[in-house]
Amino acid sequence: MRKALLFVGASLISVAHTAHAQETAQNEGVTDIVVTAQRRAERLQDVPVSVTALGGDSLKSRNLNDLTQVALAAPSLQVGNDNSFAIRGVGTQAFATTIDSSVATALDDVNLGRPFLTQGLFNDVERVEVLNGPQGLLFGKNASAGLLNVVSTRPKLGSFGSETNLELNNRSTPGSDTEAWSVIARQTVNIPVGDTAALRINGTYSVEEPGTNFVGTGGVRNDLDRKQYGVRAKYLQEITPELELYVIGEYAESHGVAGIYDRTYRELGEGSVNAAPLAASGIVPGDKNFTFAGDGGYWRDLKLGGAQASLSYTADSGLVVSNIFAWKFYNFDAQLDTDFTNSNGANINYSHADYDQFSNELRVALPAGNRLTGQAGLYYFHSTIDQRSQIAGNNYLPDFLLPTFPFCVGAAAVPGAFPPTCSVSNDYFLGRDNSYRMKTDSYAAFGQLTYALTDALKLFAGGRVTRDEISIDLDQNRGAYFVTLGVPGAIAQSYGHTDFSWRTGGQFQLARDAMIYASYGRGYKGPGFNDTGATATTSLLVKPEKSNTAEIGAKTSWFNRRLVVNASLFHTKFKNYQTQSLDTQLQSFVVQNAASVISKGVELTVNANPFRGLSINGSATFLSSKFKDFAGAECYPGQTDASCATSGSFNAGGKRTPTAPKFTSSLQASYEFQTDGAVHPFIEGNWYHRTPINYLINQAPGATVPTTDLIGASAGVRIDNGMRLSIFCKNCTNEYNPNFIGLDSGDAISGIATYQQQFGFDSVRTIGANIQFRF
Repeated sequence: MRKALLFVGASLISVAHTAHAQETAQNEGVTDIVVTAQRRAERLQDVPVSVTALGGDSLKSRNLNDLTQVALAAPSLQVGNDNSFAIRGVGTQAFATTIDSSVATALDDVNLGRPFLTQGLFNDVERVEVLNGPQGLLFGKNASAGLLNVVSTRPKLGSFGSETNLELNNRSTPGSDTEAWSVIARQTVNIPVGDTAALRINGTYSVEEPGTNFVGTGGVRNDLDRKQYGVRAKYLQEITPELELYVIGEYAESHGVAGIYDRTYRELGEGSVNAAPLAASGIVPGDKNFTFAGDGGYWRDLKLGGAQASLSYTADSGLVVSNIFAWKFYNFDAQLDTDFTNSNGANINYSHADYDQFSNELRVALPAGNRLTGQAGLYYFHSTIDQRSQIAGNNYLPDFLLPTFPFCVGAAAVPGAFPPTCSVSNDYFLGRDNSYRMKTDSYAAFGQLTYALTDALKLFAGGRVTRDEISIDLDQNRGAYFVTLGVPGAIAQSYGHTDFSWRTGGQFQLARDAMIYASYGRGYKGPGFNDTGATATTSLLVKPEKSNTAEIGAKTSWFNRRLVVNASLFHTKFKNYQTQSLDTQLQSFVVQNAASVISKGVELTVNANPFRGLSINGSATFLSSKFKDFAGAECYPGQTDASCATSGSFNAGGKRTPTAPKFTSSLQASYEFQTDGAVHPFIEGNWYHRTPINYLINQAPGATVPTTDLIGASAGVRIDNGMRLSIFCKNCTNEYNPNFIGLDSGDAISGIATYQQQFGFDSVRTIGANIQFRF
């Protein structure tokens, strides 16, 4: 709390603000920031929504390379297991691809239906907007906790341009004699096509070594480095002064596990079956353990792409009619040795998925500037996913025992034989598998109107009618195991649901540079399924998630716009909150509907340009996000609640939700030295602070990451000819910072509390250099 008060004091003195989506004029106050938080271009200070906006140059100044790193500059955003997102303490945090995320992602006005479509490096990004709180009214579907709105740079008519960006990183690797290296290359070319059209092409290539240390065996495929490459082409044409066509095509690949599957043992419970194999590999569990092993192979192959086309017509009256059609796909193939040792405990964690989605949105927007403004539209979304998965292993049994009765793993089976001769041949000692096809169809009609009662007072109201239809065909546990983790069977289910979500409120202009707003609304997230069932007749359904949110806020500017201060207070109650936990009876992770969650708090953002060349930016979130009632939450091993001894579950009411720290803040200061020549030196520093955070529903004590403080800095020169050179460090003090801690599922099933931790690229110190050429 002392650091929290220190930050607030520093913010009030230095007056900073994270919303810097456009560059600041060096000799004036803070530049107006334009966002599309309500699906039309508006000044941030005029939008009655809590938004953190980061422009392309701002992302580069802090060397933020993908969406997971945006959390370092947006305190209401947190990153959890498998790089999943939470906003204001709310996120689905589920492995299953049969569930939508509570935090939606939109790229160039297209909703991305699954998290795999959001992965990749930033390139040619104009801005990233983090919209806090439910946003499903105007953006696609399922944004019950918030939205990440990514907007890329559109082609520029009549202008040829090029930008090249090269980044070289050196990353600390604790426990290893060598350090990790990374190189990231980006290229953008803008080509005019006549006077009324332009083509813009982006390309990326990167190789990033992990910060962890691998001591596994050879002879299997181990793609530990992450290699990414991709291309995106955008074509813009003004067919007539009123009619515009905008087409985007893209394709990318990502290979390797670095930054995603970098997992090690943090704490070993007494009696853990993993103790001897870890000791044999020379691995000592601990919070500073960056070493892991494996003999089953590690790889991850992701291919994704798609195309979209937007046609927009603007009438003489200012009325805009637009339609955007999009198709997206990904193919995913991965294997992970889930025991992280050189012995076969659970060597197989394999998954393959094929996904595609189609969407179409027709919108009509009323002219801006009239007393009555707004928009209405129709939306359709269809997706299909085919996935098969298997988790299996030999539970560390000695090789000589496996083929003998009763295990019969790899045995020469004699059908109808009697013991001790094996009548069957098992593939593994234990395991489970599933394969399924899931289809989703979503239909919606939506609209929002704003009416100016006076020059100062505006009232707004909007609604969305959504019809979701989902179906799944699941086949599970057909493999040959001595111990099957679950039951064999085939399950086919379908479900449909219609919902009405809405939002209403008002905003009042107290003065030219001061606006207050208040809103209340109902959010919605569609239903889903679990991808495994306890019995062949069990219901896989995960019911829709609904929320009610009240928010009040103020957006102000001071001292001729040299100071901007924005604040919001929010209170959201979720019903049937969708969240994941380990079911030790089913011996698998399942998604459950928690009875209710209440998320409330305060968000503060400030920005100041006290004098020419100096920019100070900061933001903070004070958060209380807790389960109000959640009967049936899974107990952690050793939990003392009375019901844990009888049913293995408890009521999590009063517990904080996962990824919900009490206080998070971000502070950045940069200064460009004023010179008369073409070379302009600059320096920059940043500080990210977060109070302790726990990643599990049951708040198991071993899953808590202590208070985190990450310091970053950079220095360099900007040259008038378009060149920019810098050196930088991230996590300069080399604070070991896992981005997830969870229970080892194998030990947890046996009632033993063993913890694993997941590291990312920002979990250790990174020192690098960046060079940019632009003309």
